Amino acid sequence: MRILSKFAFLWCVIPMCGLVPEATAQVAASGSAVVVRVDISGRQRMLSQRMAMASCFVMGDVETEKNIKNAHQAYDLFSQTQGVLRHGGTRDNLEPERDPQVLALLDQSDEIFDTYGRAVLQVTHQDLQSVVVAQVTELDLPLLKLLNQTVGAIEASGTSATQDGVLANTVNIAGRQRMLSQKVLKEFCYVSLGVDRERQQKRLAETLALFETSLALLETGSAEQNVLAPPNKRARGRLKRARLVWEKLSPILHRAIAGQDLSRDDLHRVASFSEDLLKASQHVVASYLKL
Repeated sequence: MRILSKFAFLWCVIPMCGLVPEATAQVAASGSAVVVRVDISGRQRMLSQRMAMASCFVMGDVETEKNIKNAHQAYDLFSQTQGVLRHGGTRDNLEPERDPQVLALLDQSDEIFDTYGRAVLQVTHQDLQSVVVAQVTELDLPLLKLLNQTVGAIEASGTSATQDGVLANTVNIAGRQRMLSQKVLKEFCYVSLGVDRERQQKRLAETLALFETSLALLETGSAEQNVLAPPNKRARGRLKRARLVWEKLSPILHRAIAGQDLSRDDLHRVASFSEDLLKASQHVVASYLKL
């Protein structure tokens, strides 16, 4: 099953991004094009949470310059990718989107992102007015919900219960791990800073559980859930690497959920995992895209 014979992963200016818009080489078949769309649209979920995570770390004065840069780069890539999803791209041979449901979802996410993205940029300029902070903390999840619906609509419109459909679903779940890697750190950051602490603790517990169950699912595969088992030694090794990074991080996340005291050192330590966990998750996605 050669799905993407020349898929090029470019570790671009954002070290986690995997591929920049239009970075894929020739896509030979419609099923392959859908898998690429699922991956690219799924990456938007991660970028929405990376902006939120970076904003929280800026608010907490944690690796501030680095996180300002991360937020700006995520904003730029998100904006560019919305255009690729709508209008297609020449280098990856993606045609313009024609599905009315997908286009409507892109319209809705653009509308939220117009406010949310500007608020993220304001935070990176140290504008921490209550209205701006509220826009960052309250709009990222409505945006994420729409982005997740967009991935689902793209997957449903272009695949069926075939091998391509199973691959697209697997890429969707593996790609969702990228998003969860940033979301879980964002929620820990909010808990550590005391921002809406109880609600963020609940969300952190839910995100942690979903990351763990999804990682276990990818490690074994499931015919019932249309998830491929690891297809080769490289995929198994990359899943093992993601597991190792996760097991180093998760104990401190459980402490936050349990309401234990958290120090500034704890916040800095968790922030240091942002690239490693994301990169490990991205490498898992790449294992399926290179089949």
